[in-house]
Amino acid sequence: MPVVFTRAAAGTLLLLGALARPAASIAAEPQPSADTADAAAPCTPPPAGATLTLAQVRLDALRCNRTIIAARRGVEASQADVQIASQRPNPVLSLGVENINPHAGVGSGNLRSKTVDSKLRVDQLVETANKGNLRVDAARKASAAAGEVVQAVVAQQTAAVEQAFFEALVSQERVAVLRETLGLYERTRQASETRLRAGDVARADVNKLQLDVLRSQNDMRQAMTDHYSDKAALAQAMGVPGTLSDNRLVADWPALDTPAPQPDPYLLERRPDVTAAEARLAAAAASRDLARAGRVPDVTIGAQAEHYPVSPTNSYGTGNSFGVFLTIPLFVRHRNGGEARRAEVDYYAALDDRNRVMLEAGNEIDRLRSQLETARQSLRQMRDEVLPAAESVAGSAEFAYNKGATGVLDLLDARRALRQTRLDAVEAQGAYAKALSAYRAALQTTTTTGEPVASQARP
Repeated sequence: MPVVFTRAAAGTLLLLGALARPAASIAAEPQPSADTADAAAPCTPPPAGATLTLAQVRLDALRCNRTIIAARRGVEASQADVQIASQRPNPVLSLGVENINPHAGVGSGNLRSKTVDSKLRVDQLVETANKGNLRVDAARKASAAAGEVVQAVVAQQTAAVEQAFFEALVSQERVAVLRETLGLYERTRQASETRLRAGDVARADVNKLQLDVLRSQNDMRQAMTDHYSDKAALAQAMGVPGTLSDNRLVADWPALDTPAPQPDPYLLERRPDVTAAEARLAAAAASRDLARAGRVPDVTIGAQAEHYPVSPTNSYGTGNSFGVFLTIPLFVRHRNGGEARRAEVDYYAALDDRNRVMLEAGNEIDRLRSQLETARQSLRQMRDEVLPAAESVAGSAEFAYNKGATGVLDLLDARRALRQTRLDAVEAQGAYAKALSAYRAALQTTTTTGEPVASQARP
């Protein structure tokens, strides 16, 4: 192509290149997260037969929970958005040849002497109203909001994992109670068979005992099914494959006298969900400023170098010529008012969301504290009064039945009452543990970490 690069054209390119990339406005490009490889590490289930503590379950959830991983991916995406926002518009290079006459030809000689009009042009979009810095500021605040969202998600998901752990632990204890009860029924049935052969009891009494044994076996099977379902739900909350069917949970029950933390006046401002809402509000404000700046038109500066030689067949040539251009969009149909209005609505929506989150957080703390105190009192009454009374009644019934003072119906009634009381005690223990966990999660102002956690050796 017969295009001539003159010194003037080279100088024009250098000038527009400087305009396209001012040194003061170039933001540092964020580096990829160092924890990306760790976060992408495969999540393996615990070894078969291994026991699981609440602390180990929390660590596995921080590393493998899918919702937490998705939130971390959001942070990485927001960091890429910052890099995108920091990029200024690239200049546009245009090369063209015109005024080619096929009848007269292009003349003889080298490319520089050809009778064609050769043009080289560079155009650079220049952002006005500080749009570049406003765009970077909006992206950085959106990235900060994504980081706060990770902390909120970690707090929510670890709280959900704790609830699932205690639910599975309750069903595990329920299985243990029913297994112990079934063993007691079996021993009594065998003793009754011996007494039947000796003529001390009637066949009807032995049949009644056998019926209760069958009922206990059915309850045992149902409890085991529920326990396997609860452990599968726990595995799903943790984010590990499998159902944890071969793993036993360690009974990490909180002590009954565990003090309940008192909320301080500035607690709401430090909760992860509130700080995330505040960060989203700041990002919406920055986006609103950027949208308002869009009402000021950007301009395009261009420079052109033209070579149109004179020849015997072309007396209209101009030789070497240069031009400078300025392009300004005419806001005759709109001034980007729709974008500004949408950003304004988004800002007030973020403000409403922040206020809603703060209101719900305050109500949640009061509600969970009331539930905690109720669960604590119920468990204390169950341990100190109800369970000892049921065990005393059952012991007296056993003694009286062995001495022949009472019938088998009184014995069965006492055992049923004891079994149900023990199951109620397990439920009360689980309700207290879940209430304390939920209350602590509501008061949580900082999480363990928002970053992936390396797996640790299991006991």
